[in-house]
Formats: sequence, C-alpha cells, structure tokens
Amino acid sequence: MKQIVFLIVLFSTFSYGQFTFFQPYKLEITSDIPYEPLRTEIDEMRLGLEAQEWSVEILKYWMSEMQKAPFISGDHRVIFIIYDSSKSRKITIPIFVREKTIKAFKTEEGFQNQYMEFISNTYEWILRNL
Repeated sequence: MKQIVFLIVLFSTFSYGQFTFFQPYKLEITSDIPYEPLRTEIDEMRLGLEAQEWSVEILKYWMSEMQKAPFISGDHRVIFIIYDSSKSRKITIPIFVREKTIKAFKTEEGFQNQYMEFISNTYEWILRNL
C-alpha cells in the first residue's frame, strides 16, 4: 500500500514538474510605428509594410524553434510583443500556429501553400490587433 501511494506521489510530482519549466514562445521587437497616429495614407502604408516584416520575422522565429525542437506537434501560440523605443509601452498579440501548418513545415508537403497562408493570416491578425 505504501508503495502505491509513493508511486502516485512520484508520478504526480513528475508530471507537475514537466509543466513548470515550460517557456512560452515569445518574440519581442521594438518599433515606434504602431504608436504613432495614422494621419495620412503614407502612415498607413508604413504600418502595413512594418506588419509584413513582422509576419516574416514571426515565421523565421517559428522555423528556428521547430529546428531546435523537431518533436513539436499540435497547435501552438507565439506571443508577439511590440515595445516602443523607450520600452514604456507594449502591445501583446498572440499569434496562433495551427497543427496543419506545423505538419506542412516539417514534411514540406503543401509547404508553399501553408507558407503563404501563414504569412497572410499573421499579417491580417497583427493589423486587426493594433
């Protein structure tokens, strides 16, 4: 009986310990563009171009994370944080990476379609959340 209780405590401690060391995927950048007022079309274009660059940076970050941990599967979330230059304000945007995207990036089956879909969805999501 004592052995069973000991094993239960041991396994529960082990499973709890697995999750306490989990670090969320996080990408931080510094830019003043999202904090500036959008008065003209040029300001809107600058923000759009910046958001396109961020989408590509998120993709690069995710691909590097997949290379570090090739066992990644399932849906995941990348926390994208935009700081202003003085680091006094921040915008936090969760970016979702779906399982089908991860599978396509691993196997290269449908890679081109998922690549374009990920970039465009991320771009739209960033602009909606600014």
